Amino acid sequence: MKLSSLRFSVGLGAVLAVVILGSVYAAFMPMGDEEADEIASRDIIAETELHCVALAVYFEGGSTFETEDGQRHIARVVVERAKANLNKWGGSNLCDVVFYKRAGVCQFSFACLPLARRIPRMGAAWKQALAIAQDEIEGRSDVREETIRYYMNPALTSDRNACRFRKEFVPVVEAGRHQFFREPTEFERVDLRNSEPIECQRYKAALEAKKRLAKAIAERKKRLAALAKKKHLAAIKKKAKAVHYAGK
Repeated sequence: MKLSSLRFSVGLGAVLAVVILGSVYAAFMPMGDEEADEIASRDIIAETELHCVALAVYFEGGSTFETEDGQRHIARVVVERAKANLNKWGGSNLCDVVFYKRAGVCQFSFACLPLARRIPRMGAAWKQALAIAQDEIEGRSDVREETIRYYMNPALTSDRNACRFRKEFVPVVEAGRHQFFREPTEFERVDLRNSEPIECQRYKAALEAKKRLAKAIAERKKRLAALAKKKHLAAIKKKAKAVHYAGK
């Protein structure tokens, strides 16, 4: 089965599950005409996609004390990736984008958490995440940047990963605790490859220090081994000499 077909099947399965559960609930609970009309008019797919985007906002920003501005930019990244409709980001379905996983790596880290750890607490933070997601999906967000596709929190990102970001993507804006990036043009890509951001310098220095430490440890072991061998040979010679004199 092709990856795009598999993603569609998974997304459709989730929607059908919601519809079936709703149908079972409706079968056992009496409804008035107004309630029945309300359920019939609901857009289950839209509600599901809203929930998925809200999860990304909540776990990628809201649950880590990100500002509202930062959360709105995170929502923009999710929606812009879906608009791009690229397989590397999960296609055009918002839920497929949020939960896209390749080679065991989730593009939004929370999606790889155990299910019990990615269920939001139904409090103020979740309500805000839903509102932000809805504003973004319905085009009411005041975020101006339309090119951002990536983001990172420098305080929580290793120098190795931060170096990769700096050498692959162009910084656009900083919102809250996150920095947001766009993909470079061909000319910019060359400049980025030749750049040496501070994170890359620190990572390179850390690697060199690690190599020096490993070399020093190896040399010390070598010296200790040589010293032990020298002492062993001296002990053998001493013993041999003692035996020689004892035999005279």
